[in-house]
Amino acid sequence: MASLTPVPTRVACYARVSTEDQAERQTVQAQIDFDRRYCELHGLTIAGVYVDDGISGTVPLEDRPEGRRLLQDAQDGAFNVVLVYRLDRLGRSLKTLISAHEQLEAAGVAIRSGTEPFDTASPIGKFLFSLLGSMAELERATISERMTRGRDRVARQGQYTGGSIPFGYDLDDDRRLVPSTRVIANLGITEAEVVRDVFSRIATGDGTLTSECGRLTALGVPRARRYGGPKGKVIERTGGWGLSLLAGIVHNPVYKGTAVVESRYGEIERPAPALVASDTWERAQQALTQNRSLSKKNAKNDYLLRGLVTCGLCGRAFVGGTNSNGRMYRCSTNAGRATARPKGRCTASQIHADRLEGAVWKEVRDFIDHPEEYIADAQRELRARLADSGQDDFRRKALARELAGKEQERERVLDLFRRGRITTAECDRDLDKVAAETREIRELLDTLRIRAEMAAASEAYLSDVGAALVQMRENVEEIERTNDRAAMRRLIELLAPDMVLQTDTVEAVKVRQRKRMSLRLRLAFRSETAVVSITPGHEGGLA
Repeated sequence: MASLTPVPTRVACYARVSTEDQAERQTVQAQIDFDRRYCELHGLTIAGVYVDDGISGTVPLEDRPEGRRLLQDAQDGAFNVVLVYRLDRLGRSLKTLISAHEQLEAAGVAIRSGTEPFDTASPIGKFLFSLLGSMAELERATISERMTRGRDRVARQGQYTGGSIPFGYDLDDDRRLVPSTRVIANLGITEAEVVRDVFSRIATGDGTLTSECGRLTALGVPRARRYGGPKGKVIERTGGWGLSLLAGIVHNPVYKGTAVVESRYGEIERPAPALVASDTWERAQQALTQNRSLSKKNAKNDYLLRGLVTCGLCGRAFVGGTNSNGRMYRCSTNAGRATARPKGRCTASQIHADRLEGAVWKEVRDFIDHPEEYIADAQRELRARLADSGQDDFRRKALARELAGKEQERERVLDLFRRGRITTAECDRDLDKVAAETREIRELLDTLRIRAEMAAASEAYLSDVGAALVQMRENVEEIERTNDRAAMRRLIELLAPDMVLQTDTVEAVKVRQRKRMSLRLRLAFRSETAVVSITPGHEGGLA
């Protein structure tokens, strides 16, 4: 009997640097040198090196020059592992990281970090990948947070923080809003007075948004966009007044003296002089509400799985819609008019929403009711990794000896310099080399230490997950009793992150085809994919 030969590990080294990273003194070459050292230590074969220089970590991998080449080579089978110095080299937002992981996983390629303890070839590694990806996004968000906090502080002091200046206002020398004294030539009144007139007419019922747009256009009131005060930039806009432009003015609370800056930390009030009285502003809002036609015909048609299920034929998302049979899901490439199918359009069938949502919820509910086998599988895999820690101990001792040797090498260089055997430049060069190699060894030692600590922490985490699922089991009954679909969706997003709806042709009868649909679904902590048969129909599903 022929023996099975393990597939050799072929590694692609990927590095990226942006302007921010250069300020942190992390160069592309340092990343590549570290990756080569890592591969040499672990006996890995380097199949290629890919470097994106000056590319932001928020740019999708497929939109980077070398990232695009990396994905193409992955599809061609050139390697089976992508090695990065640190996860944020692959991407600095969770969305970018998940997208890169899905594309590489589809090509049978795992992701490994040289300084972080995960490998996406295993379920636990995928979990740690998501966790570390969130941390990378947090680091990026921290920088954005400081900038936002600074802008919010300036806004509270009454200063303008940017954007076009509201119509009817100007900026003074301290960048604070003041009523505009700019006179409209053919009317002989200021912009501030035009605003007061519009609010008054709408509040008293003498005008609507539509009629006021027509009136302002007929009067020739300019609608230029201004930035930076009287001497700032002016962008002339052609055409008449539009509904969205005037609605933005009438709904803006700045005109009643309570300017609001939208911040990620909530609304920030910015002092501003009022152009209209507060009661006039409120009556204008009430008048617009009464004039607005609110249609509720689609309010009942919510879609529990919107954006969560992808098509197995074309990879696009399934979207919700209605037909004579009620709520349906269909591939987004087929979401237009139900006319003759253009060449190249996806041939996926549509499925009744109740049937699909019911099948997904049943899988999630079964997992919540009986999570023990999945948790046990994850724990067995984790214990196997812990049992392999002896090899890490061997590597750790070897690196410790090498680190001690670097200290002796440093002393030899200094001794040669003191004896005049080498020049100052040669001494600096040799010491820099020793220091760089010492840093690499220390980083590898940190990697092994963190890997051991994360493995121990993961075992404790799995125990906590088991307890959390018990609590979740108690809550899910209340969720079903109240038909809390928002809570259902949160559980589905958490426990079923990978859902693909496959359409297969069973037989063709003349010009018609009989098709069968199946859902490939992978739950958290489950390494294999469950296949649920779903025949298009109308009955069954959630309440």
